[in-house]
Amino acid sequence: MCTVTIVPMPRNACWRMACSRDEQHGRAPARPPEQRAAANGRAYLMPVDPVSDGTWVAVNDAGLALTLLNYNLPDPPSGRSQSRGTVIPALAGCASVVEAVAMLPTLDTANMMPFRLVLCDFRHVMVWRSTEPPMLGEGVTGVPLWMPVMFTSSGLGDHLVETPRRALFDGWFGDDRDQYADRQLTFHQHRWEDRPHLSVAMSREDARTVSYTVIDAAPDRISMRYHPDRPDLPADDIEVEFQRKPKPPVSA
Repeated sequence: MCTVTIVPMPRNACWRMACSRDEQHGRAPARPPEQRAAANGRAYLMPVDPVSDGTWVAVNDAGLALTLLNYNLPDPPSGRSQSRGTVIPALAGCASVVEAVAMLPTLDTANMMPFRLVLCDFRHVMVWRSTEPPMLGEGVTGVPLWMPVMFTSSGLGDHLVETPRRALFDGWFGDDRDQYADRQLTFHQHRWEDRPHLSVAMSREDARTVSYTVIDAAPDRISMRYHPDRPDLPADDIEVEFQRKPKPPVSA
């Protein structure tokens, strides 16, 4: 489904999230990022899955980014039909990771296939597994924001891609933050010619990487750049940005 990386940037309190989306060939192409408003008025950006009118990645004007990866278990449940694309829009009004985690117990995920939700703001990176009991603190794991992190999944089985992609990632960045942005892109462009089905820029008979989304978060602004193809292939990027507003919107 996806490979997601988050890296700290050279400026203080700045970070970048990148998301490669993998999909089967028959799935309808996503629409470019749109700006929407949560119920509380907070603005957020998201590319749109036309089937669910939902998304797999979004960022709001507080600087909260969320992305969803399928959680492909060896023995997956069956008969679950509710779209996972509705999860992120339901949390898009939250001002922080902590606030979003507090809302997780209110989500009805019982009829969804398993997933992992990655949440990032200016203080925390966390991942929540929908297979855990939906109670605050359960199924939520924090990881450092001061070092590059990666999450990945595959319809072939998450366990099959985790080991080779993790080994590649762990030796990829080094200690020079000035190089992180370029190294992050080249990581998402990486292909093993003899193992394209396991590569980060993935392709196989029934599926391929179809887009690459980058979120840049700085204390004063938030942006989303959408590349509507595999990141190692040419395409016209679409970029949208807005001013960061950490405080809640003021009601009219």
